[in-house]
Amino acid sequence: GADLASLKSLDLRFQELTELPESISNCVNLWKLDVGSNKLKTLPKTLARLEKLKILFATGNEMEVIPAVLKDMKGLTMLSLMRNRIEGVVDCADFPAITQWLIMTDNKISEIKNIGLLKKLQKCMFSHNSLNALPPDIKECKSLQMLRLANNKFDSFPKTLFEAPHISWIALSGNGCTKKAVEKMIADGAAEKEDIDYKRLDFGEDLGEGSGGKVRVATLVKDSKDSSEAIKVAVKEYRGAHFSDGTAADEWNLNKALPPHSHILSSIGTFKTPHLGLVLELLEGAKAVGGPPSLDSCTRDTQAKGEGLMNIQFALKVAMAVCDAARHLHKHNIAHGDIYLHNTLKDCKGSIRLSDFGAAFVYPKELKPQIQGIEVRSFGWLLDDLVKFSEVFPEKGEITAETRCSHQSLKSLAKQCTQGGDATALPTFDDLAKSLTVVALTVVGKVVRNKAE
Repeated sequence: GADLASLKSLDLRFQELTELPESISNCVNLWKLDVGSNKLKTLPKTLARLEKLKILFATGNEMEVIPAVLKDMKGLTMLSLMRNRIEGVVDCADFPAITQWLIMTDNKISEIKNIGLLKKLQKCMFSHNSLNALPPDIKECKSLQMLRLANNKFDSFPKTLFEAPHISWIALSGNGCTKKAVEKMIADGAAEKEDIDYKRLDFGEDLGEGSGGKVRVATLVKDSKDSSEAIKVAVKEYRGAHFSDGTAADEWNLNKALPPHSHILSSIGTFKTPHLGLVLELLEGAKAVGGPPSLDSCTRDTQAKGEGLMNIQFALKVAMAVCDAARHLHKHNIAHGDIYLHNTLKDCKGSIRLSDFGAAFVYPKELKPQIQGIEVRSFGWLLDDLVKFSEVFPEKGEITAETRCSHQSLKSLAKQCTQGGDATALPTFDDLAKSLTVVALTVVGKVVRNKAE
């Protein structure tokens, strides 16, 4: 008993459990419990004794209904019931009132009720279910910032989500209301992406593993009809059919439709066999500008691993590049859905690209003011992160007026972009491009003037 009481975190995954051992209720200091990939049909009432438990993962079990004990687990802020067998109506009154991060991906849920009770809900994952409408009380979710609804049954666009006052990141690919639009874009051939024969790819080292599959370096060898030289490329091959923000087929389609841009890492071409894949331009020495959110930061990025603070000129360059990329996307009615520093890459030449279109979707033209507004809000959080990860007080030399000035300007732009309420009232990416140019000119102007003096 005494030993159990000292446990803070417990991992019981892959144990073939059909029920949880009673002794778990003695782990009174537990703050994180993972019972994923078992055969649990429910959770025992005694879990309510774990008053310090904040995080509960029960992914990949056999639950058909929401376990009754959950609403009595007063300390729980993060809950995953992903990949269970929950179907029909989910009543949010069955979740702990202080839930901040809710993961219900990959069930058979057809309706959500009482979501407005979850006042602290910030990140809400319902992709791969059977939803065709959102509850009207979503407007009561004053903290909601991220909503994932990919691969559901929304045949018409769920406009109710515009009423959540702080919504910033949305995913909606693979629904009737977005599928038709991306297929039309491909048919119109705006992007003209080449179909590449897999045999022309000569593979090299691994670059990394994403949620959808692995990325490797390859040489794209000359086509007999083609006079171009062999080039080095990055190849993303999809292994799983679906992941948290959408499906492999949807990301593949979107990349096929995406018109190229100098600040977007887009595909040169695609292939369908032996499995779906993208051929992307290879960025030498590419690194993400930020690190992904942690359990604590929830919807906000962390500082890139092993990186010090960035200087303000670089932060400004990143802001301008991402703004430019987003402007291009919305000109074509494409939402990125995941504008973050961890999806922004810098290469060894200092070039900046927005990457990762796993959450992206094409939206109906008439909704541009609302959807662009939501993306502007996520861009505002990215600006806020840039300010947070930039140095105001350089260790060497005194702080210059222009550093302080650009720091303040980025801060105030971030504030304008992240206002709650009507997203159509926020600045557009065109407005922001102008504002950022003014900030950049001020910095450059001062630097040049100082040198002249």
